[in-house]
Amino acid sequence: MSNSIIYCIIDIFAKPESVEKVRDVLIEILEYSLNDDGCLYYKLFENINDKFQFTFIEIWANEDAFEKHLQSDHVRQASFDINGKVLRPPDIKRYKPIQSDSNKMNNRRNSRLCILI
Repeated sequence: MSNSIIYCIIDIFAKPESVEKVRDVLIEILEYSLNDDGCLYYKLFENINDKFQFTFIEIWANEDAFEKHLQSDHVRQASFDINGKVLRPPDIKRYKPIQSDSNKMNNRRNSRLCILI
């Protein structure tokens, strides 16, 4: 596994009849996940145009920390609780930064890109 910071985007698609239950379960794991070792950033979003889609945007100290998070009791319980209430398994995407210093953004004022994180 890598020792460098990773960014994760996880999309979850609730069944229409289960959207409230899925939202509640996802909100429940926020506090626990923020306290996981190696968690640098952890936010839950709801798609404005698709009220059945939820997205976690996360930053982890390294892949090992993210893997431990995925195996944690609170994530396992949440997976169990939303089983049958989602359209498909969560779509987990992992990213690594390609710039050498992620804290410095050149020409930030002139950029036309939207910065998520």
